[in-house]
Amino acid sequence: MKWESPPLGLFAAPPLVGLAAAAIGFLLVPEKSFSSKYATDLYPLYMSWFCLLGLTGLMMFAVPQEWGDVKQMRFGLFAGTGVVFMPQIFGVALTFCNFWFFPVIAIWLFLSTYQWKLNAPPFRTGLWLGLGGLAGMYLGAFAFV
Repeated sequence: MKWESPPLGLFAAPPLVGLAAAAIGFLLVPEKSFSSKYATDLYPLYMSWFCLLGLTGLMMFAVPQEWGDVKQMRFGLFAGTGVVFMPQIFGVALTFCNFWFFPVIAIWLFLSTYQWKLNAPPFRTGLWLGLGGLAGMYLGAFAFV
């Protein structure tokens, strides 16, 4: 999808959804204590991610038909919110994965400057929207910790 002007709503909506998911995960979900301090510390982030997946599932039905193949857009949304978060989950012992939020936010900002100019396929547009939700969730996690 190629736009004539930058879609400010699409630039702002995914991070706001991610921020709402972070608020739910960090402020509304009751704290749990695990035997591992690391698991206890990451529990609010994981709950935020599950909330983001749920909100993404609800919001993906608002994707207009004129943006292209809606099915590809949905796959891109779930790839952006689900698959891109996997290094954060599985990379517990890796130092790089502790800083996974840096490349996610940087790639989303980079794509936000060029996505609207390119004639990107629907999957890539959905991936951009999913990365925006994760970027908002990470920034919300910093705000609520």
